[in-house]
Amino acid sequence: MGKSPNLLIVRTPFQAWFCLQLIDHLDIANYDLLYITHNNSEEDKSYFSRLSSSATISDYAYLPPERFDLFTHLKLRLRLRSWFRDCGYKNVYVASINSLVINALVCRLSFAKLYTFDDGAANLVRGGPYYADPATNRMKLYRSLFRGLAVEKIRKRIARHYSLYEGFGNIVDDNRMTYLRGWRNEFELVRDIGFLRKRTKRYFIGAPFEEVMSSREIEKMIDFMLVVGIDGYIKHPREKKELPIGGLIIDKGGRIAEEVILEDSAGCEVELYGFLSSVMINLRGVSGKRVVFLPGHHRLTGVGELARESGCQEVYLN
Repeated sequence: MGKSPNLLIVRTPFQAWFCLQLIDHLDIANYDLLYITHNNSEEDKSYFSRLSSSATISDYAYLPPERFDLFTHLKLRLRLRSWFRDCGYKNVYVASINSLVINALVCRLSFAKLYTFDDGAANLVRGGPYYADPATNRMKLYRSLFRGLAVEKIRKRIARHYSLYEGFGNIVDDNRMTYLRGWRNEFELVRDIGFLRKRTKRYFIGAPFEEVMSSREIEKMIDFMLVVGIDGYIKHPREKKELPIGGLIIDKGGRIAEEVILEDSAGCEVELYGFLSSVMINLRGVSGKRVVFLPGHHRLTGVGELARESGCQEVYLN
């Protein structure tokens, strides 16, 4: 490893998309790529193909999740052992500084400049995993076991953070922030040349809802969406089965939801419905109406606060 001065570490399709923007914005011509996934989705494979085509060295590390998270992390550390042997990179670009193994690798590359970028809406939730480690003895033990550092300490080392979320607080102070414009550029081009149509298209953004909602809350959301009606259903890579709310299941073609919606809407007004996800925040400059469904307890959490701050309409399922 270490044949290039730059190392890109990617864990999700959105992170991969962001790396493509960084490569263009910073004119990164010589890089190695480490792509880690526990899903092996079509989106993972598609974005790995796009990023790896210009990489000097690329590694697609797919490990299905084990029953216990610790075993997943231990297997991943073993799978990536060769990456821990070389400390020759000058610059490291990464989002998931909270991940046990990625955190440990960043610590191993202690002489490299550390550049971070958004992992989506998680960067904006105060008190979330990108701000501080959980204050538990278990986490302290895990950090020690993997030879990592607490997220708070990693944040101090960040030379610059790249974000789509201008106007929001993030994991470093303002003088270490650089903002990219994301999908707004393409939407503004459509609007400026007069292609914006009067028709409205409604999209439902899928998610692994069973991980964040009770069955009763999911049923309430289904009832709500059956009344609204949708034009398209954007399925999440980890969603086991789409909800029975009608609408066309849109073929994403290995792309993230934001790119698909921008193409499919074809200049129409856009409305989005679903859980508070990165898509809802990323397309705030594209969609005039974004409705998020949240369990009742989120009224007083950082999630509810972020929904309000980002201009989403909240529907609490209690």
